Amino acid sequence: MHALRASRSGFTLIEIVIAAAIVLLLAGMVVPVFDGAVADAEAASTRQILERARTAINFYSFQHEEQLPGESGGVWSADTFIEQLRLATNEDGDTAEAGTPGFAYGPYLTDDIGTNPFNDLDTVLVLAPGMTMLGADDTTGWVYFAETGDFRANSTENDPNGDPIWDL
Repeated sequence: MHALRASRSGFTLIEIVIAAAIVLLLAGMVVPVFDGAVADAEAASTRQILERARTAINFYSFQHEEQLPGESGGVWSADTFIEQLRLATNEDGDTAEAGTPGFAYGPYLTDDIGTNPFNDLDTVLVLAPGMTMLGADDTTGWVYFAETGDFRANSTENDPNGDPIWDL
């Protein structure tokens, strides 16, 4: 008599191991490419935010006879800096809602400056004239040098090319 062989369905252990090895190999090739794309996107976003803020600062300065934003009554502050860029201003730098009579300048930004993609902070450190900062320390998202109008990303990271984000 012939022994009947039971028919089985499914995969053998070796087939499962080979399939898992192929999936892991493909994942190993994709993850570094994805990481590079994320780093490129963060750097591009940071450059775009910096360009937008620097343009707003330059245009404010142009319309206010070379006076830089951030000062009110002799005091420099981040709140004043952001208000003077986001609201309408008069020739003295006082702020009001857009369309208010006597406030013909601005707004220079339509929304907040944004979050620094490298440290996830949206705060601005305003360094009054005479104050210095030698490099990034990641304590705020952005640094504004009121003496020069320089605006920088406060990040100790490097972009994908190895250039410091601070120097963008």
